[in-house]
Amino acid sequence: MKAVVFDVDGVLTPFRSAWKRLHDILGVDANLNRLLFERGYIDYVQWAVADVALWRNVPRYIVEAAFKPREGFDFMCSKLKEAGVLMIALSAGVSYTRRLSFCFDEFLVNDVIYNGESVSDINVFVTNSNKAQLASEILSKHGVPLDETVAVGDSETDIPLLEEAGFSIAFNPTSRRVEEAADVVIRSNKLYLLTKYLLAILKSR
Repeated sequence: MKAVVFDVDGVLTPFRSAWKRLHDILGVDANLNRLLFERGYIDYVQWAVADVALWRNVPRYIVEAAFKPREGFDFMCSKLKEAGVLMIALSAGVSYTRRLSFCFDEFLVNDVIYNGESVSDINVFVTNSNKAQLASEILSKHGVPLDETVAVGDSETDIPLLEEAGFSIAFNPTSRRVEEAADVVIRSNKLYLLTKYLLAILKSR
């Protein structure tokens, strides 16, 4: 294996959704938007735009406020860098998680657009269904096929990627469907076990 592709929310962060975390911080109710998406009235991009409309004019310093990654993140980052593996992060979440990007060769997330220093809109790159396609495109720039890649994810957004990667890990999976899409399931509140497993996989293949 030559590369690892990570989901971000729920894997590298202790919160499952960067969207919901910010909704909770701001005290906004986004349940109607989620319901419209789940019932097929709007697509993922429209859902994202509707959610960000609830944050319009919120100051950038609130959106970009510091957060802590999951315990063991720095350990994982240093060990995988030492191993010389290509590291990619794909997130259908929000760009404030980009503060973790220093660890990765590529980090793709949906970008909040600011008007001055206030929230205005969003550019959506990663949706609920295109992670496998995006991973293939990014990996091809580095000359690595998806079937020589380990994928790590936790949600149903990650299923296409988990199914197409050479080896896949469901980390604290959110549903049975995610478990079934992966080669192995790891449950832990920290990243140490995942790191050791990744190193073993990379060494054995």
